[in-house]
Amino acid sequence: MTKTFLAGVSFAVLLAVVASGQSASKGQPLPGLDATVTKVERAASASLRDCPPGTNTVNAVTRPGEQFALVTVAFKVSAAFKTAPMKRPTVTDTTDKKYNTASTFVDVGSVPEYSCTFPFRVPEGTKLKSLQIESTSLDLSALEPR
Repeated sequence: MTKTFLAGVSFAVLLAVVASGQSASKGQPLPGLDATVTKVERAASASLRDCPPGTNTVNAVTRPGEQFALVTVAFKVSAAFKTAPMKRPTVTDTTDKKYNTASTFVDVGSVPEYSCTFPFRVPEGTKLKSLQIESTSLDLSALEPR
């Protein structure tokens, strides 16, 4: 009985540890603006839409040896948010090289909740470490495709 119980506890702890490694990274780039990274994907083409998504419908494709790292971020705007210009987000890879996106923030407080996918042109196989939005750094390592 004791061994079965302990094995069950160990398995539950292992599951909790694995699940915590797959959780989304959260932060607050500006007061009243919560950001949560929900996924990281790879693609050969990407939309260069602004954030929140608007009418910009420009698309881009990669060159040989490149891919787009698509980082999706969910935003929640609270009443405490005061509209301010925001810099474009950047990502950093595991060697601390920084990559920029062509997508920009436009009228960030216009809707209370939205999701944006930021495309970053990176060499094939690049593993991302973090996303920077203003002074906030969000961990991407747990969401990277394996």
